[in-house]
Amino acid sequence: MQEHKLPSGAILKIHHTPFEVSLGLNEVILAELKNFVVSSDIEMGQYYKDLLCVGFSSPAIKASLWKCFEHCTYNSGKGEFRIDKSTFDPIEARQDYAEVCILVAKYNIDPFVKAHSAKFSAVLEMLKSSPESKQQTTPS
Repeated sequence: MQEHKLPSGAILKIHHTPFEVSLGLNEVILAELKNFVVSSDIEMGQYYKDLLCVGFSSPAIKASLWKCFEHCTYNSGKGEFRIDKSTFDPIEARQDYAEVCILVAKYNIDPFVKAHSAKFSAVLEMLKSSPESKQQTTPS
């Protein structure tokens, strides 16, 4: 379990999420980001804006996040309760919504991202050392 203090002062507790639910979020995020352009030509501000726009505008990501929210509790000083569709109705709770989304997504996909990263790095190294890549980099 992870616990986080939110901008409103409320406490978010992220409890264990079943593998299938976390995997579902991971798959949805990968599908949504599949066409996301990453290039050294793009400035970081544009990159973060595009990433946030994809993340916060995707109905598929939102639906998957709500399945993860079912395993979270929110304590706003009025008691601790599971996050549901009414949690962010109070104006003071709305400032917490984006941070809750990011924290819950990170908690659920971090184990997968670490594995993706390691495998991606291994594939890049393999490609760099392949005979085809050496032929392309060898001057004629």
